[in-house]
Formats: sequence, structure tokens, C-alpha cells
Amino acid sequence: MRGSLLRKSRAVLVGSVMALGVVGLTAAPASAWSGGNVWVNFGDWNCPGGGSVVGVYWAVDAYSVGPAGGDWGDNVIYPRVRVGSGAYNTLSYQTICKKWGWYQYRGVVGSRSLTPYKSGLSYTY
Repeated sequence: MRGSLLRKSRAVLVGSVMALGVVGLTAAPASAWSGGNVWVNFGDWNCPGGGSVVGVYWAVDAYSVGPAGGDWGDNVIYPRVRVGSGAYNTLSYQTICKKWGWYQYRGVVGSRSLTPYKSGLSYTY
């Protein structure tokens, strides 16, 4: 009787391990994104009062954020984003515009969806 119980236990154990192996082989990850960076260029049309973009305040969901004081000096940012299959990002931003050589004002506030398939891509908004 003891040998019969041992054989049944082994059979159940082997069957369970096989079932787990099959499930493990057929289960695919829901998404396969990784971290990367993309270039984002902001055109002067983001300055409704004229002038050009000289700074940007930005954040990508809760995944990455620009400097607290803004990204200054040009109209380009290089945010960290989710890249690859299942990658979905929402970039929120506000441009800072310069006009007449000295006058600066807050430009367009907006958000855009980014779904990059690889790092290093370039977007223009």
C-alpha cells in the first residue's frame, strides 16, 4: 500500500511539473518595453505670441521628468521613455519663448503620445 501511494504521488508531481512547463512555454509577456531616450524638437509655432522656443518644462508620465527649473538653451529635449513592444508614453510639456532679444513668456502647454519602437528616434511638435 505504501508503494502504491508513493507511485501516485510521483505521478501527480510529474503531471504538475509538466503542466507548469507547458503554461510557462505558452505564456507571453504582456509587454516587452525597456527604457531608452528619444529626441523631441519643439517648433517656433509653440510660441503663439511670436519669437522662438528657448526652454521646455516636461515630464513623461511618472516615468521621467526634466530639470525642476526647466530645460534651457534650445528647443530640444532628450527624455527617458519606454521603448519597444507595448511602449506607451504621454509627454506633457510647456514651452518658454523668447521675443525681442530679452522678453520671455510661457508658450504652449500640451501633451503628446509617444510609442517609440527604438531608442534615438526624433519627434517634432
